[in-house]
Amino acid sequence: MENWTIPEVAPDLEFRRSLELQAKIEGGATIYEELRRISPDTAAQIPPTNIRRIVRALEVYRAVGSRPSTKPRKGQPPFEPFFIGLTMERIRLYEAINTRVDNMIQLGFVDEVRRLIAEGYGPELPAMSSVGYGEVTGYLEGRTSLTTAVERIKTRTHRFARHQYAWFRLGDKRINWHDTAESPALAFDQVRIFLNRTKAST
Repeated sequence: MENWTIPEVAPDLEFRRSLELQAKIEGGATIYEELRRISPDTAAQIPPTNIRRIVRALEVYRAVGSRPSTKPRKGQPPFEPFFIGLTMERIRLYEAINTRVDNMIQLGFVDEVRRLIAEGYGPELPAMSSVGYGEVTGYLEGRTSLTTAVERIKTRTHRFARHQYAWFRLGDKRINWHDTAESPALAFDQVRIFLNRTKAST
């Protein structure tokens, strides 16, 4: 939607592993300071605890030989986008999240994670550290109870929902916000108006 320019740098798995090992042994602050030395602007945009992004930034720098922040980031999209955002009162949102997590567990989420691990998808994979998978893996490895794992999934999902309100701000004039309690016909009408206007201008 914002025509981001992504550096075409292939993963360097050996370099990644060396940085991840360094962060594990010496602490993440060591590689974060290296990034700050190379590109303070890039480091300022990455939390010091986000090892994955720090490693990727250093990986890009190593490949292109220049500061990651000097690369083009975003531009005008090649089309006219139309944004619709859905919002919900916070208490109702958390209740919906809790119900969804409980349903996931009842429908076999634990067995799904167990099957993935048995097929060789270990907890070191990025996808297996996403919300839900990491917590259930901890339960399957005996590091926590299922009750605790479920509560942690709910808490992390609540946090993720709050972050969405930071990424997509209610004050963003580009976004046509709709409360989920209202009729979806209002959003459909906006889409129809936008499509008709776009069609008329082409």
